[in-house]
Amino acid sequence: MENLNQCMLFSGMSDEEIQKVIGQKLGVRTYKNGDKVISQGDDCNYLYILLDGEVSNSMSHVSGKNMYIESISAPGVIAPAILYAEINKFPVDVTAVGTVRVLPIPRVEFTYMLQRTPKLLLNFLQMISNRGAFLSAKVRTLCFGTIKSRIAGYLLEVSAQHGSLEFEIKHTQQELANMFGVTRPALSKTIKDMIDEGLIESKQKSYLITNKKELFRIFRDRN
Repeated sequence: MENLNQCMLFSGMSDEEIQKVIGQKLGVRTYKNGDKVISQGDDCNYLYILLDGEVSNSMSHVSGKNMYIESISAPGVIAPAILYAEINKFPVDVTAVGTVRVLPIPRVEFTYMLQRTPKLLLNFLQMISNRGAFLSAKVRTLCFGTIKSRIAGYLLEVSAQHGSLEFEIKHTQQELANMFGVTRPALSKTIKDMIDEGLIESKQKSYLITNKKELFRIFRDRN
């Protein structure tokens, strides 16, 4: 499978080793922009590996509000920590951003892969440990962070995924507002304030981080 050696799950493994582990019998699924790859509450019976594209994870409430959690770019793994949970239902909606290709591996098959490949097992344990640390930081941000700190964290995250201070965000402002659990006017005002303060530049959906150090301080302090 292409580029899988860049995925943390297969870190330190050669293309030949990855191909031997994955095999040829697993099918790839393709989704279009806006398609639900996974719905919140679905049973997690597969490990989903994102081969191409990007997905957005958000959590919805019965009130209709949505909270953005994170974006995942290929190659990556979707919600790995849920696979072996006692209550293994997806806590988020996973939505395609553009065209994406996903490789679902049945839990039974993946368990066999872990048993016969120690390096894969170690990578998986490290991955779910990192997820725990990430989610802990995310909860702290959502509970105690200001709108500005949430936006700062999101922009830093997207920048890191693109490997550049300049990048494009595919979500509309209304979608972003829903993700952050705020109103669109509040989001627009905060982004304008950040532009006026020289933290970022924006043109339509393109953003440029002009003061990464200060942006990180805002995200880190969260108050």
